[in-house]
Amino acid sequence: MTAARECDVLVFGGGIAGLWALDALRRAGYGALLVEKDALGAGQTIQSQGIVHGGGKYALRGVSDLEAVRAIAAMPARWLACLEGSGEPDLRAAKVRSRSCLLWVPKSGFFGDLASKGLMTLVVGAGLLATKPVEMPESEWPEALRKSALKVYTMAEPVLDTGSVLSALLAKNEDRVRRVAKVEFALEKGEVRLDGAALRPRAIVFAAGAGNEALLEKIGDAPGRMQRRPLTMFLLRGKLPELYGHCVVGGKTHLTVTSVKSARGKTVWQVGGEVSERTAGAADPAAARAEAVAEVRKFLPDLDLAGAEIASYPAVRAEAATSGARRPSGVHVERVRVEPAVLVAWPT
Repeated sequence: MTAARECDVLVFGGGIAGLWALDALRRAGYGALLVEKDALGAGQTIQSQGIVHGGGKYALRGVSDLEAVRAIAAMPARWLACLEGSGEPDLRAAKVRSRSCLLWVPKSGFFGDLASKGLMTLVVGAGLLATKPVEMPESEWPEALRKSALKVYTMAEPVLDTGSVLSALLAKNEDRVRRVAKVEFALEKGEVRLDGAALRPRAIVFAAGAGNEALLEKIGDAPGRMQRRPLTMFLLRGKLPELYGHCVVGGKTHLTVTSVKSARGKTVWQVGGEVSERTAGAADPAAARAEAVAEVRKFLPDLDLAGAEIASYPAVRAEAATSGARRPSGVHVERVRVEPAVLVAWPT
């Protein structure tokens, strides 16, 4: 029988979280290997809108969310350092779609703006936001908001092309990434079998998003560590202006919009926010799409949607389980086994 190969750390999950962990481990001198059963980034990475949050939109939701603001306040600065090549990992090859993200209050949200403004003043004054919202003069508002917004703020939260981030992380680590179809655990012997080949890792990291649930089950862990928040994400294509930002009313993010150019030169909006949560799991996808279009028309009434096309797809946010299935306030890393060490991680 062929002896099991040894490695320091075996990482499961080929999204940004897993590839970032692989890169960090290798830079620290560990012999690490990453395995993925599907295409790289096929889960939450490619479903996401690529916004590097610093807590601005969470600050508007209420004082109970200030823990989330603290947890991610430094993220934009850290990512920007990586994108500029002064931080690790080096992400200079990644594409930045926008250097900033907007918060806008529609004219229909005046009273909600008063409450949001009071809370934002509290959060900024307390120094909780590293990327503070700055009110924009009307002359600098983007085309899409010039007639429909009451207030527009800008924040130094970059919006990234997630596919290019994956490529940048993979470029330095491609020789340590494997696609595997079958995984078997024999942890009582300290072994993991990957498509039949035995490996003896000193530590294991589960960073596979929703896939963590099945991996935890395979090693015999008790259920209940993970929760899922389903979403319906929308794609709107047409003669649309470029836009990156959140429409905030009464402390809620009703719409989150990011943009990309299609191969034919048309702008495609990826739309999320409250409308994505509200229509999650809708029995009638056409009705969900109609609701999304109505939401866009409501908060951007002067937007020309003539000839625009809309599509939708189901998405899920896999997270560490919380009381009442609330959104966790930050990244979660937990050790679930001692020997060999097994850690499970869900990014925020």
